[in-house]
Amino acid sequence: MSDADMHQELLRLRKQVEALSAARRQHKAAPETEEDDAESASEQWDAEHTFKEQIDDLMKLLQEEIRDMPAMPTLAVFMLGVLVGRYLR
Repeated sequence: MSDADMHQELLRLRKQVEALSAARRQHKAAPETEEDDAESASEQWDAEHTFKEQIDDLMKLLQEEIRDMPAMPTLAVFMLGVLVGRYLR
């Protein structure tokens, strides 16, 4: 490639970069449509709702497990775990 060819190629590439930069700025400046906002809000609500449902299910299972356990042996095992934990520090 000659110097003139490289110079022309360089000018062509700079114009492409400028055009892409301008298109990017316009895309960022364009406000989001209402559909995009609604979809984002819907997805966020679904994720929160699913997470809350999972937490509620877990709490129900734990409550059922705790109710089925006898009180004194459960308390004794818990206290033993506390004591072992303190001595292992």
